[in-house]
Amino acid sequence: MKSSMGKQTRISKWWKKLFFLICVTLFTLQPLISTAVAKGEDEPKVLVIYTTKDGEINEQHRYLDMLIGHFASDIRFISSDEVEQNDLISVTHLFYYGQFSTKLPPKFLTILDDYDGAFVAIGYNSDMLGDQFDFLMPKHEVLIDQISLTSSNGSLDISLSNVVHFDTDDESEILINGRMKDEGVDYPVMVKAERNYYYAFDSFDSTQAILFAEMLHVVFEVDHEEKYSGYIRLEDVHPLVDPKPLREIAEILKEKNIPYMVAVIPIYTNQSTGRRMTFADSPQLLKVLKQIQKDGGSIVLHGYTHQFRTSETGEGFEFWDVENNRPIYAPEDQKLTLKDEQDFSSKKEYKKYISELKAYEREYTETKINKGIDELVKYGLYPLAFEAPHYTMSQHGYQILSEYFSTYVGQVQLSDKDWRIMDTSPYITSPSFLHGMELLPETMGYVRPDDPESVHKMMENTDRMGLIRDGMFAAFYHPYLGVERFQELIAELEELPNVSWIDLRERDIWVKGENVSIQTENGEIITEVNYLKVIFSSLDAPLYYLGRFVGYISFGIVFVGSVAVCMFIVFTIRLKRRNKQTEGGV
Repeated sequence: MKSSMGKQTRISKWWKKLFFLICVTLFTLQPLISTAVAKGEDEPKVLVIYTTKDGEINEQHRYLDMLIGHFASDIRFISSDEVEQNDLISVTHLFYYGQFSTKLPPKFLTILDDYDGAFVAIGYNSDMLGDQFDFLMPKHEVLIDQISLTSSNGSLDISLSNVVHFDTDDESEILINGRMKDEGVDYPVMVKAERNYYYAFDSFDSTQAILFAEMLHVVFEVDHEEKYSGYIRLEDVHPLVDPKPLREIAEILKEKNIPYMVAVIPIYTNQSTGRRMTFADSPQLLKVLKQIQKDGGSIVLHGYTHQFRTSETGEGFEFWDVENNRPIYAPEDQKLTLKDEQDFSSKKEYKKYISELKAYEREYTETKINKGIDELVKYGLYPLAFEAPHYTMSQHGYQILSEYFSTYVGQVQLSDKDWRIMDTSPYITSPSFLHGMELLPETMGYVRPDDPESVHKMMENTDRMGLIRDGMFAAFYHPYLGVERFQELIAELEELPNVSWIDLRERDIWVKGENVSIQTENGEIITEVNYLKVIFSSLDAPLYYLGRFVGYISFGIVFVGSVAVCMFIVFTIRLKRRNKQTEGGV
């Protein structure tokens, strides 16, 4: 009996200790839990419901994705035919994008009843979105060629566009107006009622979407500082580039203390002879690039060879089959006729076929990326970002690339149907279609060799970007154009107000190749490299380093020999003087 009571007492004491330990643990972790919950609540969770004729996402949605990606990283797109009530759970910002006028499914009568977050309707069908948009009375369409913010006096000329014409009640606030310049009649283009917003365009492009991008700061209730980001990128530097103008431009930027990027193509292939040139063939250029990296310039991997089929390095496409206007699904010397779903007896067989095409694209893309990284690193150059040749890459390609790079530079291709469907974001963004990569967009264009007004036209683009409180001013320049035209460009860029020039080393960046790991920390580049695999991935680098070693040895031998000859001459002269002194004394 006593034994039983003692056992119960021990168990009771054990439970008390356990309870005390749990309480202490919860008390200790409570601030961390509260912080985590608060952080989770602060992070926007965005759902975009879209209506298209085929039920598929297209380039218009991806442009909207870029705009939203400036404010949120959790972004989902769901067709209006497939969305369910549960999809709205925890959503903080809801967008509806109707690309054509149609009847929405009956479930829309109730699906939005309990949603009380920020709600943005775009394009058509706003009258079927419930009580939130009772303040709108859609009428018909009107044409406009100019838009302006009601909060400022500035206006923006756009191409002739259709917008939905609507009336609003007295409780709403007009944020953007549109008009025909010659008519002078204003039409509301974006309007707000409490936390509900309507935008009357049914499409996006980098001109007319500027003001919508600015108004998204209001939607997300983010008062970003009125401070612009910018970068200068020196483009298409490959092993045959003349190092002299590149060095002179780099010296100007160093003197002005402006960080910049250099887009490097590690291999040049002469298509007529088949000869491959590497930086081992251009030691002076390599010396300039390494000095650039040391002085603060950042290396951007601009493909591996910047070519496909018989195109010239720097001119060709590398991650897009431009001849057939499609992703690269087969070797360059193999003719491939794509099949449609109707060519297969079942959907399963068709999906298997598409999967095989994408498997080839993955193998091709990964091989190019890894070879490009290795080729730069073997010469001591460390890429911090990626830029696809001619900005062309499939949506699957971006997904693959996101496994290797955290940062993408330039414009982006928005459709797998046509490489020419590409555009740029007005600000830094992380859209969902880049799968976590941060996009540093190019917004100004470049200095064209045959256009003396090119710099002036580039600066006109900054007028548009300046309408956004944290827009991007980014341009690129080909070093072969020489120092004079670059000085013209940099003089204009320095006049831009309140610009912070991007230094990739100061950002949170990582690169992960098969044999190389690169990251930035406190402005430094930290690397982990399997040098055995990297150096011996080809014979070019070992021969280059062997040649340098032999050169150092030869220099050492010549130096030692020269010293020995000098000492012999000095010894001989001194010996003769001593002999003369001895003879004179006798």
